[in-house]
Amino acid sequence: MSRSPLEAAQPLGSRLHKATDLAVNLFYDGRRYWRHSFTSGVRGKENLRARIAIGLHFLEYGLSLSGARPGHGLDKARQLAIDLGTYIDHYGRDATVEIALKTLDEYLAFNAKGGAPLPDLQAQREALSDGRDTGLRGGSEVVTADDIRARSQIDLLSFAEARHSIRQFAPGPVDPTKIERAVRIAQQSPSSCNRQTCRAWIWTEPQALQQVIALQNGNRGFGDQLAGVALVTSDLAHWETAAERYQGWVDGGMFAMSLAYGFHAEGLGAVMLNWSVTRQRDRELRALTGIPESSLVITMLGFGNLPERLTVPVSQRKPLELALSLNTPLNRSASAGR
Repeated sequence: MSRSPLEAAQPLGSRLHKATDLAVNLFYDGRRYWRHSFTSGVRGKENLRARIAIGLHFLEYGLSLSGARPGHGLDKARQLAIDLGTYIDHYGRDATVEIALKTLDEYLAFNAKGGAPLPDLQAQREALSDGRDTGLRGGSEVVTADDIRARSQIDLLSFAEARHSIRQFAPGPVDPTKIERAVRIAQQSPSSCNRQTCRAWIWTEPQALQQVIALQNGNRGFGDQLAGVALVTSDLAHWETAAERYQGWVDGGMFAMSLAYGFHAEGLGAVMLNWSVTRQRDRELRALTGIPESSLVITMLGFGNLPERLTVPVSQRKPLELALSLNTPLNRSASAGR
């Protein structure tokens, strides 16, 4: 028996219109990335803060290797000291400076202990000192497998399987402490070079909350029950090259999922509210909230208190073989020809 095609080809005019719309929105995204990233050089505080984060992460990374060698990463350490001087001159001292200085201190101590003192870098470091210490940390630390195991004794599969996309909420405000703890959990998400570019913009005041979610099309039937909405962003100013143009989505996705688990851990209900919009709606949100153009909007999350009994979608997961490919054979000739 003959089968029909999946769908008839759309008229040429319709395809051209959609192609134009896609091109315009791609240009909107690309222009924003070019304007706010430091692809063409460091032009502001967040650009410089990102380069400092990259530099100190390189040193922390090297210090944490079992085969760490004195002198490794010296060029990065020198550039870090220069960047710190520039940052202090323009923006003063803050957590960015203190964490980086703690990392430089450990790097210098490691090299001195290994018989490779670095007097020029030591002089740079001392010139940046002002004697203050607020207790922030940097560098590397020793942990034990026993401690990691002891603090991770939960059935994470059961925890994850108990999380649902909630669309029925009990009335009443959410304890702010629970919101803060959920965001602290999200902060533990990995990020590229530990740049930590993500932020949760949260509204719980009823009128503001409703104005924000009115711009999102996926909350009909339950949006009026929400106690709060979180908007997750990644700062484009922290990315540098064309190769990193999508990294904000990656880091932002991990942050958003950790935030959802954070709400879950605090006994709250939460639901992802996608932000797949065109440039016009994106501009509307920025005009309403004041979120800067440099912030890439990743997603929204609605949240609130759980009722004692509620109905949720089954959302049956696909068979494991559709999510796992283990030891797929490699094309050896492709790597050999490089």
